[in-house]
Amino acid sequence: MQNTFRQACRKDTPYLNAGRGPGGFFEDRLSILEATVDHLPEGLDAVIATGDLQGRERFQDAAEGSLRLLGEVVPDRLKSEVLPGIGLTDSDSIGVLLAGDFYTVPELDRRGGSGDVVAVWDAFGRAFRWVAGVAGNHDRFGQESDSRPQFTGNLHFLDEDQIRVSGLQVSGISGIIGKSTKPWRRTESEFTRALDAVVSPTTEFLVIHDGPNVPGTNLRGSDCIRKAVERLRPDIVIRGHAYWQSPLAELSGRVQVLNVDARIVVMRTK
Repeated sequence: MQNTFRQACRKDTPYLNAGRGPGGFFEDRLSILEATVDHLPEGLDAVIATGDLQGRERFQDAAEGSLRLLGEVVPDRLKSEVLPGIGLTDSDSIGVLLAGDFYTVPELDRRGGSGDVVAVWDAFGRAFRWVAGVAGNHDRFGQESDSRPQFTGNLHFLDEDQIRVSGLQVSGISGIIGKSTKPWRRTESEFTRALDAVVSPTTEFLVIHDGPNVPGTNLRGSDCIRKAVERLRPDIVIRGHAYWQSPLAELSGRVQVLNVDARIVVMRTK
């Protein structure tokens, strides 16, 4: 499956991004990109991929109570406003890949912070056919720091797992490379072993939060993950964690890497 961008940006949506200190938050824009893939299984019109939606809705968009996480409000906006504008009107024919990190502190006074993102997964699950994805290092599910969520129905959590959904072969590994004393961390050797366990050349989408670097560029990431995916050769790697100005890169072996940090990419055939 080869993935090529057809145009730079179809639309964007406003949200509040966290600042550094009380009152330091600011209005930002979330880019929504459109990409083409050479094929999707019959009955699947599009796949949406996103990650690192670390913001909250604007005050003027909020109902009563605290501002909702950006990932809670985006699914309905996509379904009702954005996707019909590009001819995608059947949300039951659209799947979603989540690359992790969907929490922002309610006060919007600092970057980082960890918290419960179950509401984000539920919102995407209500809006679309299925959701498959991983945890980022800031994600929690309920009150536990690194417990695996017990999702059911159309929500598929991946951590050293592979599934077949709507005819697509999807593998996923949660977390990042780091000290294993912290939640959702693995050593380099543990991450490599996990990749070996769930990825093969038949893997169409590999969803990971941490991801590969691209040598000779400023596209940041892990050298050991890059070497592993170049050897294992999944079709497309979906990753977040480190923002890339250019969302798409190709590694040796024609492995394509789609960076969805702080952006949404709608992949379709057309």
